[in-house]
Amino acid sequence: MELSGGDGEGTAKRARLSSGDAAAPAGEDRLSALPDDVLALILLRLRTPEAARTSVLSRRWRRVWALLPELCVPTAPEPHRFRDALDAHEVPLRSLVVCAGGAAPESMAIWLPAAARRVSGDLTLVNFDPGKDGEEEAEAAKLSALELPCFEKATSISLFLGFRGLAMPPASAGVFARLTEIYLSHVRFHGPCALGDAVSSPRCPCLQRLTVDDSRGLGILTVSSESLLRMELKNLRGLWQVNVVAPALLELTVIHCFCNDDTQPVANISAPQLLSLEWRDAYDPSSVRLGKMAHLRLLGVSFYFVYGHDGLSQNHSCLSLLQRFEAIETLFLTLAYTREIENYQYLMEDMTVLPDITFLCLVVISSGHVFGASSFHVLRLCSRIRRLTLLFAAPTGSEAQTVCPSGCICDQPGEWENEELSLSHLEEFEIRDLKGSEHEVAFVKRFFSWATVLKQMKVTFHFKIPEIKAKELYQMFQSLSRPGMCMTFYIYRKFRKVVYVPEG
Repeated sequence: MELSGGDGEGTAKRARLSSGDAAAPAGEDRLSALPDDVLALILLRLRTPEAARTSVLSRRWRRVWALLPELCVPTAPEPHRFRDALDAHEVPLRSLVVCAGGAAPESMAIWLPAAARRVSGDLTLVNFDPGKDGEEEAEAAKLSALELPCFEKATSISLFLGFRGLAMPPASAGVFARLTEIYLSHVRFHGPCALGDAVSSPRCPCLQRLTVDDSRGLGILTVSSESLLRMELKNLRGLWQVNVVAPALLELTVIHCFCNDDTQPVANISAPQLLSLEWRDAYDPSSVRLGKMAHLRLLGVSFYFVYGHDGLSQNHSCLSLLQRFEAIETLFLTLAYTREIENYQYLMEDMTVLPDITFLCLVVISSGHVFGASSFHVLRLCSRIRRLTLLFAAPTGSEAQTVCPSGCICDQPGEWENEELSLSHLEEFEIRDLKGSEHEVAFVKRFFSWATVLKQMKVTFHFKIPEIKAKELYQMFQSLSRPGMCMTFYIYRKFRKVVYVPEG
């Protein structure tokens, strides 16, 4: 980036410095003698408010901060002064980050058009109010909405709005000509212009990634894009229909969007090049049409509840989607136990077939129950796998290790501890978040008798595991190892995962 130099005084000082005058007068401002582009690099190391304050040092510094290509505003700006500062900024902004601190849409609307004129790279706007909880913010959001101006030169837009209203710009506002990524979180959509119209190819001809997370007011989403490669829809309360025509789309994720039991989910997906599909949501083959996915390699499905009432809709959706595919390279499947299962039925026998798969990632949310029978059931249905990842997860919002009561029904179905199973193709096995509970250890010991040709094994201990427990498990695994098997262990040190080898 070439930036203009300073005034005549600065030029004279640079000449003296370059002449090798080592005996410069005491108190000479050598810093101000540096070129503008060098000073801008120095100010980039400061936060934006501190960089702006350097403008009071002298006439030489008055405009240097306005040459910064990146601005980060960590506290809510005064809207009119911020608008004027953006208009006075002299170079395109490759990054603008603003923490608006719960500002009203009317306040942000004062300076956002100026930002649209200046940003040529990434815009990030965070507008959560630390003094309000989610419900209070949601109520405030119903009062008004921010109309997003058209950022014709921006390449990325990320908005976190605390459930404040957002209206997409009408077609007359222009085209997001260079935009490649949009991330919208905690948004309440308003206005006649639908999100799908704004992000489709006529308005966003270069868009490659679209993410909408934990937002409201989006009932129907229709996207037609020639450039879109990745699309994620997560926790969209009120959504009931999704239509996607995206011939280049490679990854599609839909999680917890169709949550209304009274409304049948409707989807029409045309993505013939799709490689990865995560559909952890309601699925009904009569209304959710996924089209031909001849290149699909990865499939992720909803939780499957091991215990529950007969005819559980969640399980029905999961099984219906699994049955759609005869073969898939990678499958992500989650077995979930609720804490209270005493009055429920064992539902694993409803799962009679799985696609022919190579790699299985099996997530187990045991809630303290014995999970061996359900996991054995799954492995028996996909005994030709070559790779297996077993992840022990905690129930949502809980890290507590629960223990089921004595005599719990979870230990009754089947005699999996004694049944034979041949995983004769399995060569790689990974365990994540191992806590070392009695049920986990029992399953792993039994597993070694099934996987007779295992070559590689990785174990990552849970980040809260005590050192003495990790050492005990390490020694147990070493005792189970066979000649030619490579084992690697990982543990968290100050929240950083490192290779684990116990002392001694």
